[in-house]
Amino acid sequence: MPVIERWQALLLMGFVQGESRSQGALFPVSLDELIPEDHLVRVINLWVDRVDVARLGFAKAQPKSTGRPPYDPADLLKLYLYGYLNQIRSSRKLERESQRNLEVLWLLKRLTPDFKTIANFRRENGPAFAATCRAFVAFCRGERLIRGELVAIDGSKFQAVASKRQVVSRGKLERQVAALDADIARYLAELEAADAAEQTDAVPDTRTLRETLARLKDRRDDVTTAAALMVEMGIDHHVQGEAEARLMKTARGPTRVAYNVQSVVDAEHGLILHHAVTQDASDNGQLAPMAEAAKAILDQECLTVVADAGYSNGAQLAYCAAKDITAFVPPNRAVNNQGDGQLFAKRDFTYDAEQDAYRCPADQGLQRKQVMSAKRIVTYTTAACPVCALKPRCTQVKQRFVSRHFDEAAFEAAQARCQAKPELMKRGPEIVEHPFGNLKERIFGNAPFLLRGLCGVRGEMTLAVLDHNFKRVTNILSVPALLARLAAA
Repeated sequence: MPVIERWQALLLMGFVQGESRSQGALFPVSLDELIPEDHLVRVINLWVDRVDVARLGFAKAQPKSTGRPPYDPADLLKLYLYGYLNQIRSSRKLERESQRNLEVLWLLKRLTPDFKTIANFRRENGPAFAATCRAFVAFCRGERLIRGELVAIDGSKFQAVASKRQVVSRGKLERQVAALDADIARYLAELEAADAAEQTDAVPDTRTLRETLARLKDRRDDVTTAAALMVEMGIDHHVQGEAEARLMKTARGPTRVAYNVQSVVDAEHGLILHHAVTQDASDNGQLAPMAEAAKAILDQECLTVVADAGYSNGAQLAYCAAKDITAFVPPNRAVNNQGDGQLFAKRDFTYDAEQDAYRCPADQGLQRKQVMSAKRIVTYTTAACPVCALKPRCTQVKQRFVSRHFDEAAFEAAQARCQAKPELMKRGPEIVEHPFGNLKERIFGNAPFLLRGLCGVRGEMTLAVLDHNFKRVTNILSVPALLARLAAA
């Protein structure tokens, strides 16, 4: 078949035909025509263009009159916001994207920074990222997307760069010392045997034994010093290569080297209005600082907060009450499990604040017995227990003791609030868990942080939170509506 006829036959078959790679155009297509008007990348571009990077504290925001001109921090900020939004967090991958990705080519106006410049920008501008995130939260408040009527607080563990193999614990050091002691004892025995054999013709070479023994003793001294330093610093483990990370339990059970990320989420649209990266494995000490920071950001006289029982802390509940923060936190109290639940519960004892005493079901007064300041607990008892008729229903030991926390009033008030509005306790997880799921799966891709240490991790998390809020607002308003509001702001 002639060539012309064969091509005509192919065309008749209905294949989609592309243009020739050498085909020119009288009016070439511009980059702007290749990016849809409702693309999220246009929101990133407009938002960064409207903020003052110098005022936010970005390094090299004011170029010098001499030397090689730096890249504009605004352009590098756009690149990172785009990257985290698309699970591209590596500086080397971002460098490649700037050379081949049409969206990035449009966003950076064909700039192609090298990976070193990109990595240094992220490492040097953690506080400026936080200021940018706060600026977007302020914009959302101005647009009534964040109302502050109810916020939820929760924490989640995000994996650090270091692995569990880099963890050195006190127990591990103690086992190393024991193993080194055993090796030292063995080599000492071999030296004694060598000394005893000096009168024979076959004298062992003791030089190697003595050198090995010296190395073992030096190693043992190092391990002992490390253990003493951990005791002095009050830590039970240390992560080699990432000293600020901690070994933490996760929701799924196993421990891993991680950071505890706290977030405050507004109930209106699920926007994160405040976050913090901490080294505390527990949430028990985070209620007051997170709630107070959220209250300051919202600039409100009062605030309603909901959190789970992991935030139950009497001192912090009392502090929140003094700061006009209404906390719906179920008290996490110990349960009296003696007597198979057949004995009188603590709620059966009435507290008299004026007398600082309890009244038991037998109408006997329980007076203050002991104050345990470390545990912030006061215990009460009475000498009438041995002859009391209700003793079989009260205790199985000689006397019944009732404990009262220093902040028992705060616990009781929190319990009353939770019982009065149980629906709020159900809303808490609904409000706060979706943003965490979005951060872990859609932004981090269930991968660990890339940077080491609190400073780097906080910068990474701030970029992720800012992208979450960007994406969330575009889902609420649509890209054209958000672009219009940004242009008018």
